[in-house]
Amino acid sequence: MERERPDYLPPIPARRWSFPWLGLWAVFLLGMAVAGIWLHVRTNEAWTTRFSDKKAPIAAALPKDAEPAMAKAAEEERRNASVAEIRLRRAAAEREIQQRRAEIRCIGGVAFRRIPGGWENIPGETCP
Repeated sequence: MERERPDYLPPIPARRWSFPWLGLWAVFLLGMAVAGIWLHVRTNEAWTTRFSDKKAPIAAALPKDAEPAMAKAAEEERRNASVAEIRLRRAAAEREIQQRRAEIRCIGGVAFRRIPGGWENIPGETCP
Protein backbone atom coordinates (compact mmCIF):
# COMPACT_ATOMS: atom_id res chain seq x y z
CA MET A 1 0.00 0.00 0.00
CA GLU A 2 1.72 3.07 -1.30
CA ARG A 3 0.78 6.62 -0.46
CA GLU A 4 -0.03 9.12 -3.16
CA ARG A 5 1.79 12.45 -3.32
CA PRO A 6 -0.57 15.44 -2.89
CA ASP A 7 -1.02 17.78 -5.84
CA TYR A 8 0.05 20.92 -3.93
CA LEU A 9 3.60 19.60 -3.38
CA PRO A 10 6.18 20.20 -6.13
CA PRO A 11 7.38 17.16 -7.98
CA ILE A 12 10.48 15.40 -6.67
CA PRO A 13 13.43 16.38 -8.85
CA ALA A 14 15.34 13.74 -10.74
CA ARG A 15 18.60 12.54 -9.22
CA ARG A 16 21.69 14.34 -10.44
CA TRP A 17 24.69 12.41 -11.54
CA SER A 18 27.31 14.98 -10.63
CA PHE A 19 29.50 12.62 -8.66
CA PRO A 20 31.60 11.47 -11.65
CA TRP A 21 32.29 15.10 -12.60
CA LEU A 22 33.27 16.01 -9.06
CA GLY A 23 35.59 13.03 -9.01
CA LEU A 24 37.27 14.16 -12.23
CA TRP A 25 37.70 17.67 -10.84
CA ALA A 26 39.21 16.28 -7.65
CA VAL A 27 41.69 14.14 -9.59
CA PHE A 28 42.62 17.12 -11.79
CA LEU A 29 43.18 19.46 -8.83
CA LEU A 30 45.17 16.83 -6.97
CA GLY A 31 47.35 16.32 -10.04
CA MET A 32 47.94 20.07 -10.36
CA ALA A 33 48.93 20.27 -6.67
CA VAL A 34 51.36 17.37 -7.06
CA ALA A 35 52.86 18.97 -10.18
CA GLY A 36 53.29 22.28 -8.34
CA ILE A 37 55.02 20.62 -5.40
CA TRP A 38 57.25 18.62 -7.76
CA LEU A 39 58.22 21.79 -9.66
CA HIS A 40 58.97 23.62 -6.41
CA VAL A 41 61.21 20.79 -5.20
CA ARG A 42 63.09 20.62 -8.51
CA THR A 43 63.60 24.40 -8.55
CA ASN A 44 64.88 24.35 -4.98
CA GLU A 45 67.35 21.57 -5.84
CA ALA A 46 68.58 23.47 -8.90
CA TRP A 47 69.14 26.67 -6.90
CA THR A 48 70.93 24.78 -4.17
CA THR A 49 73.32 23.07 -6.58
CA ARG A 50 73.88 26.27 -8.54
CA PHE A 51 74.87 28.43 -5.60
CA SER A 52 76.52 25.95 -3.24
CA ASP A 53 78.74 23.88 -5.57
CA LYS A 54 80.52 26.72 -7.40
CA LYS A 55 81.84 28.50 -4.31
CA ALA A 56 83.64 25.52 -2.80
CA PRO A 57 86.02 24.67 -5.70
CA ILE A 58 87.03 28.30 -6.24
CA ALA A 59 87.83 28.81 -2.56
CA ALA A 60 89.82 25.56 -2.40
CA ALA A 61 91.85 26.34 -5.54
CA LEU A 62 93.02 29.80 -4.40
CA PRO A 63 95.72 30.38 -1.81
CA LYS A 64 94.66 31.89 1.51
CA ASP A 65 96.55 35.17 0.85
CA ALA A 66 94.73 35.81 -2.43
CA GLU A 67 91.30 36.12 -0.81
CA PRO A 68 91.77 39.51 0.91
CA ALA A 69 93.48 40.93 -2.16
CA MET A 70 90.63 39.75 -4.36
CA ALA A 71 88.10 41.18 -1.92
CA LYS A 72 89.89 44.56 -1.97
CA ALA A 73 90.07 44.52 -5.76
CA ALA A 74 86.40 43.62 -6.03
CA GLU A 75 85.45 46.36 -3.57
CA GLU A 76 87.55 48.91 -5.45
CA GLU A 77 86.00 47.86 -8.74
CA ARG A 78 82.50 48.12 -7.24
CA ARG A 79 83.30 51.57 -5.87
CA ASN A 80 84.71 52.75 -9.21
CA ALA A 81 81.62 51.46 -10.99
CA SER A 82 79.30 53.27 -8.59
CA VAL A 83 81.31 56.50 -8.88
CA ALA A 84 81.19 56.25 -12.68
CA GLU A 85 77.44 55.70 -12.56
CA ILE A 86 77.00 58.73 -10.29
CA ARG A 87 79.09 60.86 -12.65
CA LEU A 88 77.02 59.74 -15.65
CA ARG A 89 73.76 60.55 -13.86
CA ARG A 90 75.08 63.94 -12.75
CA ALA A 91 76.20 64.78 -16.30
CA ALA A 92 72.80 63.75 -17.67
CA ALA A 93 71.02 65.90 -15.08
CA GLU A 94 73.23 68.89 -15.90
CA ARG A 95 72.54 68.46 -19.63
CA GLU A 96 68.81 68.36 -18.92
CA ILE A 97 69.01 71.53 -16.81
CA GLN A 98 70.97 73.32 -19.54
CA GLN A 99 68.41 72.26 -22.15
CA ARG A 100 65.59 73.59 -19.98
CA ARG A 101 67.43 76.85 -19.43
CA ALA A 102 68.05 77.16 -23.16
CA GLU A 103 64.31 76.81 -23.75
CA ILE A 104 63.44 79.58 -21.25
CA ARG A 105 64.18 83.28 -21.82
CA CYS A 106 63.73 86.14 -19.39
CA ILE A 107 62.55 89.40 -20.94
CA GLY A 108 61.67 92.28 -18.65
CA GLY A 109 61.12 89.97 -15.65
CA VAL A 110 58.70 87.72 -17.56
CA ALA A 111 59.65 84.12 -18.34
CA PHE A 112 59.08 82.86 -21.88
CA ARG A 113 59.43 79.35 -23.29
CA ARG A 114 60.09 78.26 -26.85
CA ILE A 115 57.18 76.85 -28.83
CA PRO A 116 57.02 75.99 -32.53
CA GLY A 117 56.80 79.28 -34.37
CA GLY A 118 57.74 81.61 -31.50
CA TRP A 119 57.73 82.17 -27.75
CA GLU A 120 55.06 81.82 -25.09
CA ASN A 121 55.00 83.38 -21.61
CA ILE A 122 54.94 81.00 -18.65
CA PRO A 123 52.27 82.09 -16.15
CA GLY A 124 53.30 81.90 -12.50
CA GLU A 125 56.99 81.32 -13.33
CA THR A 126 59.62 83.73 -12.11
CA CYS A 127 62.79 84.41 -14.06
CA PRO A 128 65.82 82.46 -12.89
